[in-house]
Amino acid sequence: MPVSDLVLVVMGLLTVAMLAASLCRNLPIPYTVFLVLIGMLLSMLTRDIPALSALHEFRLTPDLVFFIFLPALIFESALNLDARQLLKDIAPIFALAAPALLISTVIIGVGVWLYTDLDLILALVFGALIAATDPVAVVALFKELGAPARLTTLVEGESLFNDATAIVTFKVLLGIALAGSFTSGDVGRGIVEFFQVFFGGVIVGTIIGFGIAELMRRIRGSEIAILVMSLVMAYASFVIAEHLLHVSGVMAAVSAAVAMGIYAVTRIPQGALRSIRETWEVIALVCNSL
Repeated sequence: MPVSDLVLVVMGLLTVAMLAASLCRNLPIPYTVFLVLIGMLLSMLTRDIPALSALHEFRLTPDLVFFIFLPALIFESALNLDARQLLKDIAPIFALAAPALLISTVIIGVGVWLYTDLDLILALVFGALIAATDPVAVVALFKELGAPARLTTLVEGESLFNDATAIVTFKVLLGIALAGSFTSGDVGRGIVEFFQVFFGGVIVGTIIGFGIAELMRRIRGSEIAILVMSLVMAYASFVIAEHLLHVSGVMAAVSAAVAMGIYAVTRIPQGALRSIRETWEVIALVCNSL
């Protein structure tokens, strides 16, 4: 697709998404669900309306989603959490995000294995694929009902960490499945690899988060420079962890955002922090919409 057509398609899709966001305020449907329905409608219309043929050529590649959209969405979600409250509740959040998700993966996988012709390892891969939860609708309901802030932090924190758990679990199980064999030794190796990838991401993200937050403190006179460094933090933590060190990029992005949230409270001007949050809200909206 020519670049000019690509720009027009993206601008058109964003316009449709913003109109959908406006309509959603008067409908009992979450924004993301409404967008899926609109996407399905547009997909059907492209077959019958020649003017919309460019939409049929528009593709989001796996690398684009994984290395551009995912870091932005993860970082923005973690950035809006109360970092100190998150650390206070880290034990129940981890209990929900890791052991509970692994149990869900096993239950789903064994159920699929018992009632289909899939091998056990492939059934477990499927279980890992669908075990993660999306709290968008629940959190929106919490805000409407005035639920306690701690409950919101628990749900959002669990969602962030279980995304990472699900991705790591999926990759480990997929690697075993592609190897073509599944033995008891694979279980032990899978558990070790899981902890290495998961906590490796935490360590990498924390180091990058505190390091770049210190740079932000030193350039505190320029809000634009601080904002740009937040972009560097989000993408550098994810790509360095995922692509170079082969640990969890999701956990790295989450940890970097939490580290910045802890460090920045008293060291970075509040105006700059407000600009960072507002800018990332726009970035996340664009990524979610596309």
